[in-house]
Amino acid sequence: MARLNKGAGFASVCLGFSLLVSPLAFAEDAGEKWIAVSNTAMSITGDIELSPTAITMSTGSVLPLEAVKGDVPNLYRFTHANDLKLLRDNTFCLPHTEVGYVVLNYRGKEELEIDVFDGNEAPHSAAKLESQPGFCASYFYQKP
Repeated sequence: MARLNKGAGFASVCLGFSLLVSPLAFAEDAGEKWIAVSNTAMSITGDIELSPTAITMSTGSVLPLEAVKGDVPNLYRFTHANDLKLLRDNTFCLPHTEVGYVVLNYRGKEELEIDVFDGNEAPHSAAKLESQPGFCASYFYQKP
């Protein structure tokens, strides 16, 4: 007669549960695909894939993101913008922008506006983003 080891049984249950959970975690990290619809987006980033930690451009270049808590919803700090290889040798913001902020404005479930800010100063409110210091670009996308 086989004898059940309680520790092994618990480990098997945990392993089985982790295998069930893992695809969900990978799905979240995989990101959402967005189609470039504005002239700016079509000529600089192309279509993108957006995850909680990065924006992947159509060229394969990745812009790392870090969520920022505060008064502006969906605010993220980015780094390494100078390392991006973008369409037609364009820049993401200004020619020498290395760090800055993006605000993700979801317009319903099907449209996304990304507002970009140069430098270490984050936008101070969600109102009139385009008139705040450091604003350098807006990109518009829609769901495929």
